Amino acid sequence: MKKFISLLCLLVLAACSSNNTPPAHDSTTPFYEYMTLLEGEKILIRSIVKTPDNKTYLLSDTEDYEFSGIDAHYLQPLFQPEYMTKLLKSNRSNDKFYLMLGFDADRSNNLVKVNYDLKLPMKYLDTLRQSLKGLEQRWRIIYNDGNCEVSDFFHQEPSECKDNKPKTQITLYMGKEDKQIINGRIVKLNNRDEILKKSSLSIPIPAYLNNYRLKTDEEIRSEKWHEIKREIRESTKQGAETALIIITAPIWLPMAIGWEPGRGPSRRK
Repeated sequence: MKKFISLLCLLVLAACSSNNTPPAHDSTTPFYEYMTLLEGEKILIRSIVKTPDNKTYLLSDTEDYEFSGIDAHYLQPLFQPEYMTKLLKSNRSNDKFYLMLGFDADRSNNLVKVNYDLKLPMKYLDTLRQSLKGLEQRWRIIYNDGNCEVSDFFHQEPSECKDNKPKTQITLYMGKEDKQIINGRIVKLNNRDEILKKSSLSIPIPAYLNNYRLKTDEEIRSEKWHEIKREIRESTKQGAETALIIITAPIWLPMAIGWEPGRGPSRRK
């Protein structure tokens, strides 16, 4: 009965779903749930700039990404000269210095979400802590390739890991699972050429850019119809199972309750 009611609800929902465009932008929901992937590409970040009004800009070859407010602060680890120069010279996933930077661009609204992975030698632990000080945890910290995940980055020391093995590197995953949590805008600065000439990045940062657009009403209806068909298949399957149970009940029910067909309940000695 519950399945039948759920199915009716889905049918009504599908019938009323025209012009039901999803939210223009969601700060926590993964893009793929309400947007359509157009294509992905590799880009280079040529410059990173902080302005007096507490905004941060990441400049690529063709466009720029603006971050403000609390979101800009989560990019602080990328501004540390103690390790950034060494990182850019090395920057290999199998090395002690590595940065993976990813962008998800909402082309329908010129918005962007960012996540990144940062791997550093343990000697930069205090620098990394200082760059994230005062922020709510929107990251995962792991010491030594998954041997120790840190729940309290600011107070839990590497020596407190259960394996008691020396720790040599830190990996910072800025983003939880598949949710990109640094939100910004896609812009194009008027003075970008001048900024790029004075860039503090001697070596550009390789990055991945995935472009998305909002799903159309037709795409939403199609997805709901596929969900309805899935519900129908499940309901039909459950209905067939129920029918089989009812038909075979005269065989298995007496055995289940200790009756012998034709003789009533059996007594155990």
